[in-house]
Amino acid sequence: MPSSATFLHLTDVHLASAGVEFARADHKVDVPEIRQDTREEVLDLTLGRLAERLRQEKRVLDGVIFSGDAQDRGRPGGHELLLELLLKHLSVFGVSPANIVAVPGNHDVPRASPPSSPARYELFAKVWRTAGCVTPWLDGLDSKHADGGAHRLAADDGSWAIFPLNSCNWSHVSITLPEPLASVWANLHELAAVGDKKVAEKLRSQLDGLARYDMARISSAQLEVLRGLIEATHQPRSGRQLRIAVVHHHLRAPSLREELKPFADYSNLAQLRAFLRERDIAMLVHGHKHEHAAQFEHIYDHDGERAHRTLVLSGATFEPGHEADGVRLLTIKGMPNSPSVHIEPIAVPRGGVDAHSAPAITRRLWASDEVPGGPVVIQGSDVDAVYERACEVAGADAANGTLIVHLDLTTEVKGELPLPSSYPIPKPMEANERQRWLKELVEWWQLERSGFEHRMPFVHGSRLRRYGGKIDQLKRIISLLREKASTRALAVLVDPFRDFTQDGTDEEFASFCLVEFKRRDLGSSRRAVDAIAFYRAQEFARWWPINIAELRFLQWKICEELGFSPGRITTIAADARTHSRTPTQVAMPIIDRWLDQAPERLHLLANALVNKQLGSEPQREAVRGWEQTLTDLEATAKEYNPDGLPIAIEGLNMLAAYLEVAVVSADSSLSRFTRTLRRLARSNHQFEDGARSKADFDRWSTDTLEAVSELVALTHERLGTQAA
Repeated sequence: MPSSATFLHLTDVHLASAGVEFARADHKVDVPEIRQDTREEVLDLTLGRLAERLRQEKRVLDGVIFSGDAQDRGRPGGHELLLELLLKHLSVFGVSPANIVAVPGNHDVPRASPPSSPARYELFAKVWRTAGCVTPWLDGLDSKHADGGAHRLAADDGSWAIFPLNSCNWSHVSITLPEPLASVWANLHELAAVGDKKVAEKLRSQLDGLARYDMARISSAQLEVLRGLIEATHQPRSGRQLRIAVVHHHLRAPSLREELKPFADYSNLAQLRAFLRERDIAMLVHGHKHEHAAQFEHIYDHDGERAHRTLVLSGATFEPGHEADGVRLLTIKGMPNSPSVHIEPIAVPRGGVDAHSAPAITRRLWASDEVPGGPVVIQGSDVDAVYERACEVAGADAANGTLIVHLDLTTEVKGELPLPSSYPIPKPMEANERQRWLKELVEWWQLERSGFEHRMPFVHGSRLRRYGGKIDQLKRIISLLREKASTRALAVLVDPFRDFTQDGTDEEFASFCLVEFKRRDLGSSRRAVDAIAFYRAQEFARWWPINIAELRFLQWKICEELGFSPGRITTIAADARTHSRTPTQVAMPIIDRWLDQAPERLHLLANALVNKQLGSEPQREAVRGWEQTLTDLEATAKEYNPDGLPIAIEGLNMLAAYLEVAVVSADSSLSRFTRTLRRLARSNHQFEDGARSKADFDRWSTDTLEAVSELVALTHERLGTQAA
């Protein structure tokens, strides 16, 4: 079973033996026996209330994390007071020195003490180390082969481990001045001693401050020791160990509040970030900035490709006016495989009054591992951006693999089907022409009955509305979604009894296999219908946009009946492909589709060719469709596609039949027109009925391009510039 652990995190308590005022009240006059609370009293009360809560909820703590600044501006007593309060209130809940992790803060080291000196860590070590707490490896005090147990806290089963780091070895350090500045500086100190003693001391302090920097840095030696400690730490039997680093200084500014000073950040930040990534640190806890934050840091490898994700928890101190998040309970659940951290702010109370804490938040600590060959996910709300990205990965990272595309359209024009602006339509079209072309194509694919089922028995509409010859799956879906959300609101387009053969040979069935429609509440009694479609294979440059338009068309049909709104669209392609962006080849050619959708256009086209003139706008539209057919067929003949080539047959024969009725012996060009149409239709039919190999394509392509060129010339001869 997944394990869990709970820790108390507190930081920057800033205590002192003499007391530190906590000015939460507005005292305009000084009245005997009325004074401000102190930080020591406030922390005592806060921990006492926390103990009451832990007792009521029957909870225990696995440890305490203290991220530095026990003292206030170096005044003594802070370390002792904090440790005393922790043990006083929390020892009955499992807290002991052995599971208290403490790091020094920049207020905990004496100013101007040399880096790596015993004096720098004397007060810190005297309290925390003497008591047996877990402290970081300290430069100058610890051996490079120090006992690892003193510098880490780990679960018995290895599910989690906490590693403290010291970032204060160079805090408030005096820099080494070069000559002759060093000698001049010494003389300035002597000059400052002349005159009033208090003024002289203040002046010397100011001079020292000019040459002192509060630098954050973690030494290479400490990081190397930690590398060894982490490698030597007991690991869980299965899954990853959840590793937590504790440090005083921030990894990056946790808020917009600016601190203007030299060395505001780590001087070797890139090295520290690389350490966190390479040592698989899942969470870093810090203080220093007095800001509440829980933000993920994404740290990329040297190639800038793969990112490691570390949750950075910035803990705030308790301050007047900011009392809803004084300390925090951190509960990590789901270890080892699906860890998350639940962050519970604990408010600073007032005597006799219940405290009101800030809302708790939860952050998932695990990120999806990238597995070679795993599914690639593309998502967005702009169809142009999603299309470009999907085409890119379908030809690279996801080629012949699984590609999931999630589209949540937010800028859709009502009544218009989505189509990427860079979609490769062979002939330039105005926006209204593109929409008409797209709608006619989608409507053909969604016909309940088609005259071309002998050539294409898997027209999507017939499968959806006449599955098995009798089931209208869309009506069934509408009925299911009208009453309530249902996972059964799905439609199947593959019919094993009709499409499959015993050994899988000579099978032809649609790539579009399955679609599910989900009802989703939008609030205020509004609902949307989402579509999730599965494709056994999907070509993205040409076919994916048509599939998206089809799914939106189906959403429209369902939503019209239910009064809902069309929602998100998700496509799952088990075999993603893309081809060069040559002009489109998307199934049945226009002139063949006319036999199903608009047979009158063939009459109008024939009349125009016979009479050598154009009349009404519908007749002009028919001629434009004929020109588009020739353009599409020319493009088809220039690029071999092993997935199949949509070529015209029946429409060509029907147009030839209309023209043959009108042919007279004196009209030789019209006779050539009909003969060429018949020849092209026969060639197309032979190619479609054959093996459709590359060799077959090469032979067919030569004849087709010649016939298309002749038809283009004859069309221009008969209609001239009118056909433009």
